[in-house]
Amino acid sequence: MLSVRYLKNAYDHALGRPKTAFPTRYHYLEVVREDLAERSIELREAGQHCLLLSDLNSGKQLLVIVRYATEKDIRLIARMRQQPDTRIAYLLDDDIWAMLEDKDLRPDYKARLKRFLSQQFGAIHPHVDIFLAPSRKVLDRCPEFPGQYIQPAHMGPSMDVGHFADPGRIRMAFLSSSTHYNDFQIVAPGVRAALDKNPRLHLTTLMGKRGEDLIASGPQVTHLGDKFFDDFQVWLKKQRFHIALAPYVPNPVNDARSNLKLHQHAFVGAAGIYSPTSVFKQYANHGDDSLVVEHTANKWEEAIAKLAGDPSTAARIAQGGIENSLRIGDRHMVADIWANCLNDPLGS
Repeated sequence: MLSVRYLKNAYDHALGRPKTAFPTRYHYLEVVREDLAERSIELREAGQHCLLLSDLNSGKQLLVIVRYATEKDIRLIARMRQQPDTRIAYLLDDDIWAMLEDKDLRPDYKARLKRFLSQQFGAIHPHVDIFLAPSRKVLDRCPEFPGQYIQPAHMGPSMDVGHFADPGRIRMAFLSSSTHYNDFQIVAPGVRAALDKNPRLHLTTLMGKRGEDLIASGPQVTHLGDKFFDDFQVWLKKQRFHIALAPYVPNPVNDARSNLKLHQHAFVGAAGIYSPTSVFKQYANHGDDSLVVEHTANKWEEAIAKLAGDPSTAARIAQGGIENSLRIGDRHMVADIWANCLNDPLGS
């Protein structure tokens, strides 16, 4: 059955409007709901693109604009701005200015971003007290706002890596949609070569038909279609993989992304392989909790072969990735950031 959230998102997409950023809401705010409640802070929805944090003790409020805003949201923001003890935060987890300069970005996606920046962004701009992003480069886009660096919280990964014990099939995943087709295209020959040399390897992607252009489906390859966030979360909870891939070309767009892939890979119990973008160089520790390799087909073939050929090393790296996720995505730390923003508009 199609959910109301899915239908609303599909409607916005058809009209060329920004879709609700459900993943951003979840990974930065909703996943720490219980941790906020421990601080007597209530989290609730307050508009299509807004969430409201309310301190039940002090009465202070923080309205968080998540990526985008509709005209109705903008009217809500203006009203909330007039209320006592209410502050406005803007959370943005991509460098949308760099994305507009990306020649490979889909025209429809670029049009939605242009529309937002030329219309809604200017309307919310005067009301913002604090700007949050997982990249210093994104924060520097709006130096007029007090900035707060923030990364996603962990997803509650299991410490169990028992699936590495004598696996009959070595499950490998690319947990990104066809939006990252061009990133994957560069390393695809290496992935294909690794599959050809090891019949125990099996690749699962979320690129759908576009994935067929890079590596044909077959006994070792499954291309699932892009999933709506709610469906993706349900599917992800059922998965255990041995190897997970994050081949992102180091460029201005990818260098400004969050470390979310580290958490997703830890959640499915996989040893992650990463390209050397800024965030992976910062948060992934090569050889201990990940492999960080050059974005070339040869290097990716070698990395996959290394993990597929040595389950004990892969298990050790996967275990390290889980521990790293829990450390860098500590939920108490993320909840503290929001609590500080609610009580201190300058952040830290």
